Amino acid sequence: MATHRIPSECFEHGATGFALTDVNGNIIDVNREFARIVDRDRTKIGEANVFAWTHPEDHPRHQALLRQLLTGEIPNFIIEKRYIRPDGSIVWVRNSVSLMSDEDTQSGHLLSIREDITDRKRAERVLEQQERMATIGRLTSSIVHEINNPLEAVVNLVFLARQSATLGEARTHLKMAEEELHRASEITTQGLQFHRQPSSPTSTNVVDLLRSVMTLFGGKVKAARIEVELKTEDAPELVCFPGEIRQAFVNLIDNAIESMPYGGQLKVKVRPGTNWKTLDHGVRVTVADTGYGIGVETKRHIFEAFFTTKGSEGSGLGLWVTSNIVKKHHGCIHVRSKCLIKHGGTVFSVVFPYRGAEGEAPGFQGHAA
Repeated sequence: MATHRIPSECFEHGATGFALTDVNGNIIDVNREFARIVDRDRTKIGEANVFAWTHPEDHPRHQALLRQLLTGEIPNFIIEKRYIRPDGSIVWVRNSVSLMSDEDTQSGHLLSIREDITDRKRAERVLEQQERMATIGRLTSSIVHEINNPLEAVVNLVFLARQSATLGEARTHLKMAEEELHRASEITTQGLQFHRQPSSPTSTNVVDLLRSVMTLFGGKVKAARIEVELKTEDAPELVCFPGEIRQAFVNLIDNAIESMPYGGQLKVKVRPGTNWKTLDHGVRVTVADTGYGIGVETKRHIFEAFFTTKGSEGSGLGLWVTSNIVKKHHGCIHVRSKCLIKHGGTVFSVVFPYRGAEGEAPGFQGHAA
């Protein structure tokens, strides 16, 4: 059993899983920890193929990175993926993969180092669910306010209809009341979307989704005297989990509104875009405000879990969850900001490939690093 530059003691008794395979995934040698991670008998593992145990939804990402490695585009790669154990349970691993160089006696083989991260993934999922519920809670007051306005109008219009001197005048008031009820119904429908999540990605119109989010913030925007502008150069369909994308937009727009307590401008723009890292074509959504801005030091940490500038009022999970949602949909997020007393502002730019979450599964997800 060759260990290839790894001391035999480290290979055999290492706290992380080691595996040596050929480029097709056929196992040459593994250590005890790797056998434990995948819950298989090490003495019978020699003729197996690791790709046969890889979760089908993670296989395309792994193969894509492996092709880049074998063609020399990248020197190595790290991927968070799932293995299926014999009993059908799932184990998450952080898999670091390197190609043995020509100087090695086993040239053309892959050395993989695997760390069991299942507990971390479960914890992240719990945090994401907690932030989702907190988001719903923060929206509740806004939704109640938005619904209360048309209902008050309905009460007044029904009173006027009852006091009308003619049938025509009464019908006019009742028609207006009907329109107000439709408005309340729309707000309720949009609020309920946060509780609904399809079991698989669906094709969703990004512009419609953004408009539904803006509907929920109508009262808050009006109270803060914020001018809102929504520009669309396209009405793209994105393969995604709409509830999660909606939550990401809520987080970005809510932060923008909170940065302008004394008024300002909120500009949301949808247009075709390209991920400069992957060159994938898709949709770019920018959320720009004229608020306080973000300092340089703060900007370095805004996507970290539990980092907040809101003190006890902030969970520090909003932008962390947003970043995870973007990664899950194979997108990228970028922020630029000016932190000035006057004429400050922040712009968040998110690019999603049109395929979005295609091939991903619901629940806690990993991503290639």
